[in-house]
Amino acid sequence: MLSFVCLVQHLIFAIPSKITNPMIAEYFFAIIAFLLLALKKQVSIILLIISGIFSAVVVWLWMTHYAFSLVVSLFFIYHIAIIIIIFESKLPQKLKEKRKLELEEEQLWENKY
Repeated sequence: MLSFVCLVQHLIFAIPSKITNPMIAEYFFAIIAFLLLALKKQVSIILLIISGIFSAVVVWLWMTHYAFSLVVSLFFIYHIAIIIIIFESKLPQKLKEKRKLELEEEQLWENKY
């Protein structure tokens, strides 16, 4: 939801330029990364890290151009918190185990058809 709010804020209030237009892609990328996380896909962790880096760049761009957005700053903090929580809860290992079990089940059923 935060990435959607950032996207809407950006589309309404940001002045279109060569600096601000690439920021739109980061918000869409973040939306996709969080949707994949909700679907418990293994690639979502990598996409979240990349999105977190993009989010840091966006915050840096806002600050260097003498603008401030609380929502964008909260979005960056949320990215960092989610990435820390994911690695503290050992989610990557759990997703690898889940994928391994799914593959084993697919192989088991493949031979029965």
